[in-house]
Amino acid sequence: MAGARNSQSNRIKFAFHLPGWVYGIGDKSHLRASAKSVLTSEYQKDMKGSIFCPECCVGLFRSPEEGDKDSNGRSAFFAHSRTHSPPCGLRVKKRDGQRFTSEEEAKQAVDDGLLVVIKGFMKLKPVIPQLPGQIYNGPVVEDVNGELSEVPIRRHNGEQIKLPSRVTTVRGLCTGFNKNYYKYYFLPDAQFPQLLSEALMDVSKVSDVNENPRLYFGRIKRVFAMGEGNPWNIQMTRLEYESDSEYQDFTLKMTVQDSLEHGITEATVGRIVMMYGAVSKSGSGLAISDLGWGEFALLPAKYDSVLFPEKGISYEETLEELLAEATGLTEEELEKWMYSEEAEFTDDEVLVGHIVNFRDDTPESIMSRVNGRTGEHTANLGIIYLGDESGS
Repeated sequence: MAGARNSQSNRIKFAFHLPGWVYGIGDKSHLRASAKSVLTSEYQKDMKGSIFCPECCVGLFRSPEEGDKDSNGRSAFFAHSRTHSPPCGLRVKKRDGQRFTSEEEAKQAVDDGLLVVIKGFMKLKPVIPQLPGQIYNGPVVEDVNGELSEVPIRRHNGEQIKLPSRVTTVRGLCTGFNKNYYKYYFLPDAQFPQLLSEALMDVSKVSDVNENPRLYFGRIKRVFAMGEGNPWNIQMTRLEYESDSEYQDFTLKMTVQDSLEHGITEATVGRIVMMYGAVSKSGSGLAISDLGWGEFALLPAKYDSVLFPEKGISYEETLEELLAEATGLTEEELEKWMYSEEAEFTDDEVLVGHIVNFRDDTPESIMSRVNGRTGEHTANLGIIYLGDESGS
């Protein structure tokens, strides 16, 4: 029974909250676009009846409704109501992907934004358009349409269908990550679509080399360069690796220049990085190396709680919200153009400001709205406190 599953087997890390929306009547696309993501720690009693599954959109309930644990000592979790029971990958234990009963069903899933076919991840940074006598102020391309791709319908052995595909970036997956987390993706050379939540693997669960590329994530533990002064030197981004395997550590190995272009510096220790690549042996450890421009990215900090609910801060109470308010930008604009952010302290550890660096291709139309601007792509926003909100 749904209510009997324990917190370890429960796979719904957050619920969609949208008052007034009704399953079977409301538009699912509207729910996915407009709902807020709510962790079990953020649930309030007045949300009862207005929280929904991020995949199938059926109503959810929190067990227990109040408190962090139930009478048996189990941590609070979300579960499906029994009123409706459509197919849902989050109702059952981990499986090998979604099954489509027809070509029409698969195409409808693409149209609804529930299924994304990825032809590949960009290897090279897109070239900024050169306009005669003008400066290009548009965005760097993160997502382009690919050709029709043949993918299998697993229910019918050997049957292939053609679906529109994308050539994208890992950064594109990170943008709006809480909404993408419960979408299905056909990754390159895959035999079935998977929820992004299942396609992603924590590097701590990697126990050996794997020549087949897949999506990984890890929290940055240490950053250092092999040699100094040259942008082509290798930057070692050591990730937290808590494993019983024979290997000692796990490292993302990219050039200093590529790492800097993706905002990975000593200031990002503690942040989460996502990667698509093969795992190889590197000394006494494991590594992912020589990735293309679109094959790795920092996850915006406000989505940490999606991957680590027990460690992350509350999704709706994040530094990004305060930064957006201070800069006069929306969270979406900040997420798109922010290169890095870090607190500025005096030698005696007194907080004196918050430095935000923007990408060097950020349009002036964006930068002109940033308060506290101190350089072409830099702003000091003064002191910003998160307060005591931990979301744990």
